[in-house]
Amino acid sequence: MSLDDWTANVDDFKRLATLAKVDFSVSEEDEAPDEEEPALDLDSFLEDLAKAAISPDPNEFTDFVTKNQDDVLEALAQDPSVEDVLLAGYRVGIAFGSDACMNALGAHYYLGDFFEQDFAKAKELYQMAVDHGNLQSLVNLGYIYEYVRTGKPDYQKAYECYSLAAALAPSFEAAYKLGDMYARGKAVERDMRRAHMLWEHSLELSQGVVERAQPAVRIAQLLVDPECERWGIDADPLRALKLFQDAEVGLRIDIADGQHYYKRRLREAIEGQEVARALLDEEDSDLDF
Repeated sequence: MSLDDWTANVDDFKRLATLAKVDFSVSEEDEAPDEEEPALDLDSFLEDLAKAAISPDPNEFTDFVTKNQDDVLEALAQDPSVEDVLLAGYRVGIAFGSDACMNALGAHYYLGDFFEQDFAKAKELYQMAVDHGNLQSLVNLGYIYEYVRTGKPDYQKAYECYSLAAALAPSFEAAYKLGDMYARGKAVERDMRRAHMLWEHSLELSQGVVERAQPAVRIAQLLVDPECERWGIDADPLRALKLFQDAEVGLRIDIADGQHYYKRRLREAIEGQEVARALLDEEDSDLDF
């Protein structure tokens, strides 16, 4: 039985009030409210959105949209013309030199969440944000070049973006992406020891379970790889198991937040746990006499 099964209801109170000879009446207004969340007040939301757009702080608009993403999506579902309001808000921020607005609008075009997906526009906005000093846009621009979002893949430019971002700021994302370049031998000679070093650095820089997921799954896969010792890396299935578990939690949160492209990584994290456990069972059996 749950706590709800032991919680007093209105009939309980009425029965006790009758016995105690206390007047106990409940009007319709006093009844428990409907637990369903009320529909978004579109007019009120648009007013708040507009106020954020014309705020003296040019970054306030993108902060507001980020904090109220679910409401933005509901507003778009109610009235598709809200897209024009969003675009106007970002344009105002960009007009006042907000690199945050440049990067955020580029990300929306990259993901296709609020606007129709357009990698060319995303690339243009990311580059604009980079020119205004936005370091996250350097990493984002690297994705454009690495994953063939516009034209042909340019691994050299992707490597330059990740390297510069990693050099200019303690970016966990730039570090693990740079590690990926070494692991895959893209733009640089394949070097798993250097990849491992960069992934470990990314893990140190990560804050919270979500950020930890990406370097964690990469390191874990390395620690159960049969060839890891050939690269001068000691196998460690116990640590790998813990890292795979950390990655699973972080990736599930990402997917719940709409980042469904991490489903493959999630499968890798779950399957990796079985690999790590099997290796640990082998170690335990070797200790039996």
